Amino acid sequence: MARNLFGGTTADVAEDIDGRRVPGAVGTVWDGPSDGARQLTDLTDVDGAPIIQLVADVRGFVPSFYGPPNDAERVWVDFGVGRIALVSVTVGDRLRKHLLDTDPHQSRAYTDERLSGYLPARGTEVQSPVGDTWLSAVVTDDSTGNVIRLRTADGTERTRLRSTGALYLDTIGKKAPLCIGAPGYGPGQTVINVSSTAASPANEGAVFQVKGDGSVISSGTITASNLGTARVFSGPLPPAAPRAGDVWVKYG
Repeated sequence: MARNLFGGTTADVAEDIDGRRVPGAVGTVWDGPSDGARQLTDLTDVDGAPIIQLVADVRGFVPSFYGPPNDAERVWVDFGVGRIALVSVTVGDRLRKHLLDTDPHQSRAYTDERLSGYLPARGTEVQSPVGDTWLSAVVTDDSTGNVIRLRTADGTERTRLRSTGALYLDTIGKKAPLCIGAPGYGPGQTVINVSSTAASPANEGAVFQVKGDGSVISSGTITASNLGTARVFSGPLPPAAPRAGDVWVKYG
């Protein structure tokens, strides 16, 4: 572990009981102020050479020294008149480095690691265990809220999944807002099912369906610019109340 630097400032001096500096005074270093404190002997000078005791210089100043290898922020020195606390002189430098560090607590790296399986980096894939729900959102009656919103750099909104469950599709470039692939679907299988009840792939409650063979089934009137108002009937009997333009295909 790192050693912190102590001493070497105008405030760090060896004094006698009357407050006079004591040049050449010999002192000891401790890990606390109490009687049960432990003397620290694993110290070094500024060049890394081991020292056991502190020796004040000819002016009575405590020279710079490195504390124990345990990141200690405070030690106590005793030059014969009681223990006096020394605070590391590099605490300000380390605080500034801590504030400027992009991830001083490694919390960003931890979060990235934990979320990588849920919110992957751009271009990677989400691996969802079988049977697990990848994304669950609560639908509310707030028609203005978005669960998912995609937009271009100029702020134009594109695909949005609203909090009501509605899905809006506005594409960029080629105008193909909805493309549905249905490989292997048979004629009787439903590719698109619009129900009068809650969404379901079943036929019950269906008002509009697209089948696997391309058949379109609608329970209501289909209106288009190339369709008139004619009605088509088939069977052994004519329609009960025919109208002009009706078509009857007799069989049986």
